[in-house]
Amino acid sequence: MNGVRADVISDLNRLMAEETEAFLRYFQMRFRLRGRGRRRAEKFFENALKETLEHAEALARQIQSLGHVPTLHVDLVLSGEPISAEEALAEAIDVEQQALDAYQEFLTRVTGDPVLEDFARKQVVIEAAHVQDIREALRQDPVFALVEKPTAGS
Repeated sequence: MNGVRADVISDLNRLMAEETEAFLRYFQMRFRLRGRGRRRAEKFFENALKETLEHAEALARQIQSLGHVPTLHVDLVLSGEPISAEEALAEAIDVEQQALDAYQEFLTRVTGDPVLEDFARKQVVIEAAHVQDIREALRQDPVFALVEKPTAGS
């Protein structure tokens, strides 16, 4: 397989699918927003849409640079119910935390490969910053502080 383990290509495709799924979640969530804090949350989701698409594209380029064709498999059904800004941002924390966990796991699988390890480390830093930024927004704004979901082990 062009010198790259099949499981690494599979991991990259899975990560690309997860970023694409996050894009779709954020896209749909932005239009479900209702109530107080909606405009601020819409801005967050506009930025998140751009970032998740950039991440998916970076993964696709990484797969392509390894001599493979990106394969996308997304199986997703999203609710059409209205959602408050607080609930949406709390859900976004979960999405970003899942991405962080996935990149951390991927990093352990590619340690020793200079290109893939560097790529994975950068993504871990980016996703960790996303989780921290959302948590901080929820803490700083009394509107959003009401709904922060507990972290694992809390």
